[in-house]
Amino acid sequence: MKSPLAGLSKFDFFGVLLLRIGVGAVLAFHGYPILTGGGSVWTDVGKGAAIASLPPSFFEYAGLASGILQFIGGILLIIGMFTRGTALLLSIVVGFAIANLIAAGSFQLGFLAHLQMILALLGLVFIGPGRLSLDRKGI
Repeated sequence: MKSPLAGLSKFDFFGVLLLRIGVGAVLAFHGYPILTGGGSVWTDVGKGAAIASLPPSFFEYAGLASGILQFIGGILLIIGMFTRGTALLLSIVVGFAIANLIAAGSFQLGFLAHLQMILALLGLVFIGPGRLSLDRKGI
């Protein structure tokens, strides 16, 4: 017997679009306050991704880079531009966040949310932008 949902496979491109928009919106929404937060926020975010022997200015730059990547990368995912490269860079940023949570011994909801985000981003690296994107060849 054929599944009643089997006909939805004709619309697989729409699933990729929803994935891109959802992940991109969450990352842009999370990155905007970091980007606009200023030096103290950048330092707080950057300290988690850095080694203690590095100069203090590195922490600020690492936090700023994280905010820029999350905000701009989220927007790029939404519109479907440079999808694979953007998803790969964002998965590295989320990977640093996961490493910080593991180092802190925090395996609560934040850890699970980051784990889900990195899995979705790595999925986009392999799936690609889908049919409804600016990355699509042959437009």
